[in-house]
Amino acid sequence: MDGVRYRQYPRIYKKKNSKEQEDECISFSVTAAAGIAALVFAKGVFWGYMLKKWLR
Repeated sequence: MDGVRYRQYPRIYKKKNSKEQEDECISFSVTAAAGIAALVFAKGVFWGYMLKKWLR
C-alpha cells in the first residue's frame, strides 16, 4: 500500500515496524527457572495449608 501512486490522503508518517524495535527478552538459565518454579510451588503449598487451616 505504500507504493500506491495516487492516494487521496497522502501518508505523513510511517508506522513503526515491530522488526525494527528491539524486543525485550528475559533469558533465564535452567537452574534459575527451576528455582523460581520451586519458590512458587512452596508458596502455593504454604498458602494452601494456611487456607485449609483457616477454613476448619
